[in-house]
Order: sequence, then C-alpha cells, then structure tokens
Amino acid sequence: MEPEEEAKFITLQDGRRLAYREQGLTPPEVAQRTLLVLHGIASSRLAGMPGVDEDLLRELSVRLVAIDRPGYGRSDKHPTQTFATFAADIAQLADLLELGERIWLLGYSCGGAYCWGAAYYIPHRIAGIAMWAPVGNYWWKDISEADRSIVFGSSLNKDSRRQLSIIRKLPPWVLHMYARHVLLRSVGPKHVKAASAKLSPPDIRHLQKPLAYEGIVRDNIESAKQKYFGFGHDLYLITHHWGFEITDVPKVFHGPLHIWNGDEDLLVPINLQQCIKKLIPELVHLHPLPGEGHLSAFCYNNKIHRETLTTLFGVSGGSRATEHLGSNPEELEKTGSPDVIMVKGAELQQEDARAQAPRTPYFQLSPL
Repeated sequence: MEPEEEAKFITLQDGRRLAYREQGLTPPEVAQRTLLVLHGIASSRLAGMPGVDEDLLRELSVRLVAIDRPGYGRSDKHPTQTFATFAADIAQLADLLELGERIWLLGYSCGGAYCWGAAYYIPHRIAGIAMWAPVGNYWWKDISEADRSIVFGSSLNKDSRRQLSIIRKLPPWVLHMYARHVLLRSVGPKHVKAASAKLSPPDIRHLQKPLAYEGIVRDNIESAKQKYFGFGHDLYLITHHWGFEITDVPKVFHGPLHIWNGDEDLLVPINLQQCIKKLIPELVHLHPLPGEGHLSAFCYNNKIHRETLTTLFGVSGGSRATEHLGSNPEELEKTGSPDVIMVKGAELQQEDARAQAPRTPYFQLSPL
C-alpha cells in the first residue's frame, strides 16, 4: 500500500485538505494532457486507473492525478458537500496543481456522478469526460416511468433496489451513523466478501486474481481512514436531487463525453446508460462492453485503459497495441511504486482462496 508519506496534499480556500497521488508525467516533466481521476464509493486515490501501465501514460503524455474525495482516505470531510461544491473543489485543485485551464476527467462508478456534476457546474474547466459504469440518478424527472421500471425495477439486483429505496428516505445524519457504526465493521477482506454477493460472474472471476483481490482490499482499507464519512455522504447525495436534471447538462457542456459499461454489470446496469443516451444522444458516446462486469472491464485491463485514453483524447492508439488480460501468466512485473502494478497481457490462473467469498446477503451497498 502507498506509504503515508507519499500522499500529497493541497489546501483549499476554506482550509480543507485534499489528498492526491500522481502517475505518468509529473512535474518538472511537462505533460500534454492532465487527467483527474475520481474514485467510486468505498474507494480512494489508490485506485486511480487500477493497474494502469506507466508506459501507456508516458506514451500519451499524460499527467494523471487521482484524489481522495472529501471524507475518504486522507482528505478532510466536507459536511455540507453538494455536487456544486465538489465541482468548485475540482476547479480549485486544477488551479493549485497548475493542471491547466481545462482538464480531462475520468470517473469510475460513483465517481461518474461527480463527473456529471462537473459537466454541469464547471463546463468551462472541462476538456472532456470519460466514465466507467457511472452511477446515475434513477429519479431524474426526464426518465420515463417505462424506462425507470426497466432500469430500476429489472436491471438492478434485488438487494440493491431495496437498499436504494430505503436510503432515499433517510436524512444525512442517519446515513453517516450507518456508515460509521455498521459499514465500518466490514472493511478490507470483509468488504470484498460482502460485495461479492452482488457481483456478476465476470467480476467473481476477476477477484480470483491475486492482484485484483489485494488491490481492492488495500484500496478499501485506505478509503475508510475518515471513518467512512465520505461513504455515508455519497449514499445521501446519489439518492437525492443532484441540483440539475440530466437533460440540463448538454445545455452547458458540449463534450466530448464517453461512457463505458459492461453488459453483465449488476451494480450499475447498462440499461441506465442506454436510457441516458436516449435522453441526451447529442452528448453521450456509449461504449457497451460485452461479457464484462463492474470490475472486470476496468481493473488491470490494459486494452480498456488504452481505448479509454485514446478515445477521450482523440489520438491514435499507436503501434504498441496493448492486449486484454488473457495470454501469458508470466508477463507480470511491478514498477518502482508499490501501488502501480503493470500487467502486460497476463491472465492469472492462480486463485486466491480469500476471494472465494460465499454469496451471503448483507445490507451493504457494494463498491460503486
């Protein structure tokens, strides 16, 4: 896991600190592109683009900055955070780190919700957005009842439907207490075991790879450093009004905006993205991923990493085509940083017994 001293910090105007880590071309090196990565629920800056190849970032001249969102990892809480205030945090961070007037965003799962917020609230600061299985608001008023029934009623697994319906009725303080006194009991291996009950077969197979399992465990442990305050606040924000409707976004942000989603994702169903695409077709470029789940598509998957970056930046994929995990189990190496793991076309056949988690029902929202 990333040593504590390697966490970097910026201080915002109100005195709060945000923790971050950098990969790719870092100062004094000059990058052509800056990419800010926003993690999902119960995650942290350690995730970033999970397992991204440093050589790929350098090839595309990318400075990648992954932060701990407020209340996660080593970033301070923001008790009154909204999508608007976090967008303002992004703008401040970009200025303090000299990322440029316009930056690129990548949001994974719940991090995608904050990308939608940035697109609406600070469109002038965003060069383009990529999202992996982004969380949406099932109660946006422009979603028809027929589509809502499909997306919320039949695409989500039963546990997630029940949990979201309950969470929507609770005030923030209850959700913070729930996160601190209930969810915090199941961190690390226990968290992965509980989450496994809601994962699809591709994701279960993915967690049988030691690197994938160990990565999500240490990332989750890091995410809980603030007693899961961020987790509780996310639960509230994503289930209540975001301050804008999805059809408001194209009025102020004109892209590019790309969404990737596995068609076997049981946490964020692809039907949600198809519904959004139907509502704002002029903005959304949707990339379905056949046979992929919530984790399998994006973690330690060099092919999708390359595709995401080249598509977002509008550049050629280059001659060094990076293959999906699936060929030589011996081509595995670590870079100098203990948290940056480079995988070159490796299909790990070894199974980790700790990932063989029984599908036990558990009142806990899986990582989003």
